[in-house]
Order: sequence, then structure tokens, then C-alpha cells
Amino acid sequence: MHPALAGARATVAAGGEERGYLVDAPASAPGDPRPLVLVFHGFGSDAGAMRAGLRLHEHGHLDRAVVVYPEGHEGVRLLGTTGRGWDLTPSEDRDGPFVAALLDRLEAERCVDRRRVYATGFSNGGFFANLLACRLARRLAAAAPVGGADALDGCTPARPVPILLLHGRADDVVPPASARRAREWWAARNGCGAPTRSGDCTRHAGCDADVVHCEGPQAHTWPRDGIAAVWRFFAAHP
Repeated sequence: MHPALAGARATVAAGGEERGYLVDAPASAPGDPRPLVLVFHGFGSDAGAMRAGLRLHEHGHLDRAVVVYPEGHEGVRLLGTTGRGWDLTPSEDRDGPFVAALLDRLEAERCVDRRRVYATGFSNGGFFANLLACRLARRLAAAAPVGGADALDGCTPARPVPILLLHGRADDVVPPASARRAREWWAARNGCGAPTRSGDCTRHAGCDADVVHCEGPQAHTWPRDGIAAVWRFFAAHP
């Protein structure tokens, strides 16, 4: 049996340094593969704050998943200051090797369903989840950036990847136009047809992998039903 974990802290070596992460996981048998959800914090935050704020592991079917909160790297320049965060653009690659090493570790230590590995994140963490969907397209089943994403010119995903983009019309930190550019970029990469709108969400037709963009009334924050929406999208895309 793999023991249950509740906010267990661990590290993995990547890029010549030790990088940290927190893990929530149910007890599971070796023959009982579980989905894995990577959750990336925003700029200037950390894994502990992200876990305490979202508590994804307590939501519905996510209690059967392995939920991991990685720590960003120090020295990120953003918003006129320096702090802990993540790669933003395809020209940066400090954090991609860390996540690849982290996935290797988790898949070796626990019974992870490699068809159901997902990434989400907020703000700077959303930008990074979006970037990872391109960089690690062969390892991620889907990604759901929240409050942060943009077009990824210069990156070519190895396969189409389902993408859910959640953003707020009142966001005064990351302009809503940024997520709209991400939607158009993924729609082109995933071979999508024309978009159709239903409520706050736009979905493209005929995609090789789904592209959904939901722009709600919120400011720079997770939407009220964001966790449920993210998990429904992930569960629908093994």
C-alpha cells in the first residue's frame, strides 16, 4: 500500500538545485492508479499558501487524486519587483526540467495514472501551466490556467492538448486580452474551427483537443466555481 499523505513536504533534484513541493494523496494499492494534479502558485506566493487557499484535495472526486503543490524559483522579475515564481515564456526554461523530474519521482513513488496527469495554476502559476501544456504535451492530459495565460509563440506542442482558460473580465493585473490570445493560439495549434459562445464560455468546434475559454465577472482571483470547473474538465480528458 502507498500511505496517505497530507501536505507532506519533499524535494527533488533538478537543474543543479533541490526544489520543494507539497503532496496530498490518498492511501492506494499498487494496482490502483490515481490521477495526478499539479497546482502552481502565483508570483510571490508559495506552495503552502496555495494549498491553504484552494484545498483542492478536499473537493469531491479530487479526494481520490494525488494533488501536488510545487515551489517556484526565487529571483523572478515581475510587476516591478523580484520574488518567487515561474517561467512565463518559451524563452525561459528553468522550471520545465524541475517539473519533469518531479513527475518522474511521483510516478516512481506512487501508483500514478499516466493518462491522467494535469496542470493548473493561478496568475504567474497559470502562465506556467499554460507553458507546460506546450512543453510537456506528451505527459499532460490537459491543463487549466486560471487568471494567467498568453500566446506561446516559439513553442510547438508535441501533440494537441485540451485547454481550459479561466479569466476575469474585471482583472486589472493580467489583462483579459492575454487569455484571449492564449485561446486563439491553442485553437490554431489544436486544429479548431469556429468558436461558439454559451454564457461566459467560448468553445471551439472541430478541435483535435478541446479549447474552452471562460471569462467571468471576477477580478484577479479564482472564480467561485473554478475548482469544480477545472476538475470537471480534467475528468473529461484522460
